[in-house]
Amino acid sequence: MGIVNINDDSFSGDGTLDPTEAIDLARSHIREGADIIDIGAESAQTNREAISIEEEVRRLKSFLDLWPKLRDETKGADDEQVSPALLSINTWRPEVVEQILGPDIDLLNDMSALFDDRNAHLCATHGIPLLIMHSVGQPKVSHTHQKWDDLMGSMVAFFEEKIAAAIHAGLTRDQIVLDPGLDFAKQKEDNLLVLRELEKVIALGYPVLLPISRKTVIGDVLNLPDPRDRDPGTLALLTHGITKGAHIFRVHNVRESWETLRVVTPLITNTLHVVVNLAITADGKISTTEKSPSHFTSKKDLQRLMEIRTQADAILVGRGTHEADQMTMTANGHRPWRCVISRSGDFDPEHPLFHTEGGPRHLIVGPEAEVNELPATIHRGNLADFINEIQCHPSVNTLLCEGGGSLLRELFELDMVDEINLTWAPHTLFGGRDAPTLTGLPGDFLPASRHYQLSKMEKYEDDEVFLTYHRSSLDSSS
Repeated sequence: MGIVNINDDSFSGDGTLDPTEAIDLARSHIREGADIIDIGAESAQTNREAISIEEEVRRLKSFLDLWPKLRDETKGADDEQVSPALLSINTWRPEVVEQILGPDIDLLNDMSALFDDRNAHLCATHGIPLLIMHSVGQPKVSHTHQKWDDLMGSMVAFFEEKIAAAIHAGLTRDQIVLDPGLDFAKQKEDNLLVLRELEKVIALGYPVLLPISRKTVIGDVLNLPDPRDRDPGTLALLTHGITKGAHIFRVHNVRESWETLRVVTPLITNTLHVVVNLAITADGKISTTEKSPSHFTSKKDLQRLMEIRTQADAILVGRGTHEADQMTMTANGHRPWRCVISRSGDFDPEHPLFHTEGGPRHLIVGPEAEVNELPATIHRGNLADFINEIQCHPSVNTLLCEGGGSLLRELFELDMVDEINLTWAPHTLFGGRDAPTLTGLPGDFLPASRHYQLSKMEKYEDDEVFLTYHRSSLDSSS
């Protein structure tokens, strides 16, 4: 997220009241790697009086008038960048928000700590995501004497309360971003604690924005009073934030931050644990010859599935299974990534997945696939490419695959499966030469053995048996 200050009192001295200069800076940010441009017309400094509502609106609109053309014609630094770039508005007074929100805006970056629900209602009305920042009191008021007995406990409780208020106002869970509010009502040790224990905010299951650029905490640590000297410290916090699992980084120096991100990301040694969960019949089939939903297991099996899902950071299914079972991949309040793979990219826009709340949606498609405009992140490439990508993502440690057979076969061929959970229904027999098995069609064997050992077995009514296997130490390549 590249910062554009449309003011003359920015704490880092990079503001401008000239809309043409602001647009030029935004263009430069996008070319240097920014996925999001964040514009603000009023400094957060507490030693300055607030500008009038009319003046803030005038400054913001002077940029907004020029934004659509810039957004549509400016290319980013690489193919991984969000394109066209998104626009975030950094403002908090509802009287301003009411006049500014519109179709060209993608996020309201609200630093008010959501002291009431007016901005949440406005975002819900316009269908625009809302950022909730942690702080106390209203902006433009100094809180340098704020003391915390349990900062992280208070922060989690704060977010839970404000998220509930935002949802009650009409926002969905997919429309909420969290910001721990570095330097807002926090002193040096408070900020350092937030950074050390950031996973407590990440664990809430929402995208987290980390506003790290040239912050006072960097100046406190390095004894650098001039914010413009703090870019190396900013990169240190960026690296830390990536390893902790933050999702958005708000920065002044986009080029250096983009380069740091590109170098650090592939170095993150995240060990991905891949889990398979399926139900099979007495003859080892996972579906009928028509590959239709089987529905042969019990309520206990569904309960077990939900338990397994709540341990996953991402759930992956093939498009055929996804559509046959009308899967939404929800998990009892848990918000794992919901991932569907299809080489053709032929997804049904009316599928319940795209109309239910839950974790972020990710679609894996072939390099040349044409995909409808859908509320999801698109990944182009094959399964191995996607696995490599999420292995570098610090918030995804466990991937759960729920079928179908062709997808499982690919995972086995990649030798990626660490754990297999099977519900065996020995009272059911599908039969049929074309009914799929765990690894695809019968007789189409894996090119090499894969060894697993039974680690747990539980029997329930109707002779249903739950089996758990873990990768064994035997050589799987012979």
